Amino acid sequence: MRCMYIDFSSLFHQSSKDRSGQGRVRIPLDTAKYPPEWKSLSYKTYPRLEKKPLDPLQRSEGVFKTISTRRSSHNFSRRQLTLAEISAVLKYSGGIVHATKGEAHRAQPSGGALYPIEMYPIVFSGSSEIPAAVYHYNVKDHALDVLWERAFTKEYLSTLFTYPWAQDASLAIVLTGVFDRNQIKYGERGYRQILIEAGAIMQNVYLVAQELGLQCTAIDGVNEPNIEKLLDIDGVSESALCSILIG
Repeated sequence: MRCMYIDFSSLFHQSSKDRSGQGRVRIPLDTAKYPPEWKSLSYKTYPRLEKKPLDPLQRSEGVFKTISTRRSSHNFSRRQLTLAEISAVLKYSGGIVHATKGEAHRAQPSGGALYPIEMYPIVFSGSSEIPAAVYHYNVKDHALDVLWERAFTKEYLSTLFTYPWAQDASLAIVLTGVFDRNQIKYGERGYRQILIEAGAIMQNVYLVAQELGLQCTAIDGVNEPNIEKLLDIDGVSESALCSILIG
């Protein structure tokens, strides 16, 4: 008798989607209503052990400055971003940055160099240069595949993102995972690698946005089924992992 195999990574991913907006943990929109433990930081320390002080020197140039000044910001103005700005964010967060011996190397590390993450820029505030639309980042050609052009009203954006300030962003970048691309080699353990890679891309987006003087924040208050419907993905073989707002 053969044992039935259960893909627990897929089960976890689907069960952790809050489809109704009424999950076990309910987060109020008003931060004043947060309990004290949500606002406090905890540090693990070893008070009884000897301490080895580290170099206190502050590096203030280049990547050190960019990391030090990186912040999450909700202060969006819905201004139109240029094609050059969007191009830089995509290329240096998840695009091909150099090639050696015929191999294309991207901005982020990837388990087995399998690159299971796809990037979908959704431009809310469009221009003649780059209209409001749903796009897919074509990494190979460093181009945008135009999935469909459409207007994004604040009312519609409220069906995608929980927080009202999200409606004032210029665009969102949705990162999705194509699970089999990685898990065909690494199995369920590959799910960890997929999430780690998405996190690496997200941090790259933050750093590039900071360098360009753009406001940026990751947002977890999202309606994943609605976003997946907008992207025309099935939510199973390819599913939304995280969203980043820029403005």
